[in-house]
Amino acid sequence: MAVVRRDERGMVTAETVVVLPFVVLVAFVLVWVVSLGVTQMRVSDASREAARLIARGQPPDEARRAVERAVPGARFRVSLEDGRAGVTVRYRARLPLVPQVRLDLEGRSVAVVE
Repeated sequence: MAVVRRDERGMVTAETVVVLPFVVLVAFVLVWVVSLGVTQMRVSDASREAARLIARGQPPDEARRAVERAVPGARFRVSLEDGRAGVTVRYRARLPLVPQVRLDLEGRSVAVVE
């Protein structure tokens, strides 16, 4: 941690001016990483909820609405094989303030058809 020193007029020294942008950048990256973790949990929860709905015999539109409520703008795919309902939810997350940077998040869940 940098020590902030002041000259006799009370002005902050150059070290602070040099370090401050890096502190702001690190804080920004941490906020982005935490928001990605939260979004990944929402994607996984949405796939699990949709798989449960499909396994209980609900129509795919009901599952699609559940996914849209949890993660607006997510893509959704259902597969039914061997008495199991599989749901894959994909979402493309963007970096705040830099929309060109994107990350693909995916959640997949399987439930036994009742």
